[in-house]
Amino acid sequence: MKIIILATGLLFSFFSLTFAQTPAPASVENEKFVFLNNGVTIGMIVKSVLKADKQRLKLTDAQLPKAKEVITNATVKYNDGVKKLKASGMSQQKLRVLAIAIETEKVHNYKPILTPEQYAILVANHKKMYPESKV
Repeated sequence: MKIIILATGLLFSFFSLTFAQTPAPASVENEKFVFLNNGVTIGMIVKSVLKADKQRLKLTDAQLPKAKEVITNATVKYNDGVKKLKASGMSQQKLRVLAIAIETEKVHNYKPILTPEQYAILVANHKKMYPESKV
């Protein structure tokens, strides 16, 4: 009887150690955001932008998952673009061009999931922030 309990205990501890050592799958949302130096992750930025868009555009619960996907894709592209700019020499002008391109693409990707009123609000805010963009 003691042998069975001992064997079960050893087996249980072996499996728990095995599962504890397997690393969690790398998520893009846990990746550090390059441009900020305060330890912010892409997931944190996505959450804050989604919260702001939910308030500003009055997003419904059905629109939130698609909006999160659009915001995540834009944030990842911006993060990758900043990495490339840092490697090749970053300037304010290059950074502005990158931001305009990605934000314009984000507005275009938002169009299918928003109502015309919500899209008009988004375009007006985009034009206010980036007047040189072509939406």
